[in-house]
Amino acid sequence: MFKINLDEMLSHPVHTSAFIALFSLLIFLPLIRPPIVLTAVLVTGLVYLSMYFGALFARRPDA
Repeated sequence: MFKINLDEMLSHPVHTSAFIALFSLLIFLPLIRPPIVLTAVLVTGLVYLSMYFGALFARRPDA
């Protein structure tokens, strides 16, 4: 499986902060009840960032 390398994740600070912000926002979103379109956009962003980090961690270093 994928091993999360913290150094690799922190080398992309914008992506990491967006991932953490979207994840925490979507956890507490049912308390706010936003429109469906906003929820769909947020989930789409979270899926994109999850796929980005999955592809990043799937690469094997050439070392």
